[in-house]
Amino acid sequence: MRYSGERKAQSRERILRSAVKLFSHQGYEKTSIDEVMADAELTRGAFYAHFESKQQLYAEAITESKTFSVFTRPKPAEISDQDWVEQLISLYLNRRHITEVDLPCPLAFLATDVAVREPEIRRAYTDVYAGMNKRMHAYVSRYADCDEETVPAITAMMIGGVAVARALDNGVQRNRLLKSVRQTVSAMLQAKKKGSAEPLSEA
Repeated sequence: MRYSGERKAQSRERILRSAVKLFSHQGYEKTSIDEVMADAELTRGAFYAHFESKQQLYAEAITESKTFSVFTRPKPAEISDQDWVEQLISLYLNRRHITEVDLPCPLAFLATDVAVREPEIRRAYTDVYAGMNKRMHAYVSRYADCDEETVPAITAMMIGGVAVARALDNGVQRNRLLKSVRQTVSAMLQAKKKGSAEPLSEA
């Protein structure tokens, strides 16, 4: 029975991982259950052993996506909080996050899609966004006078930057936008840095 439970948990994880990838790149309407199950290399019949509907899968995929976010990575002990935040910002506001990563941030890739979905889905999105803000504030507040009201403005700028960059069909403009957002976020944090006028390094 234990083995069966482990296998079921592994199958569920595979489905959610495939759902995060496909929903993020294609949106809700263009992603079918059959596509998700084919990507997970499981039969369609196995879907209903884990989820009641596509809507439930979508909501849980959004929740699951936080486990793949750069913001949930554990900070190495040898890296300072400031250096770690700079690394996270650089990784998030990076061309690879838009063009090459299999599991991009649904907060950016699904923002407009989620806005017209059911309350269950919007609640999942809201919870993931709140978690991103909480983790960001936990790091930033240790070296900057950055309150809980400022952090959402910073993360919203980052999410919006990725969302807009993804829509651009010009690579030069895309890179300029991402660089501009990185510089603006760094400037906002620099303005609130505790006891130092040294600028944050450019990502």
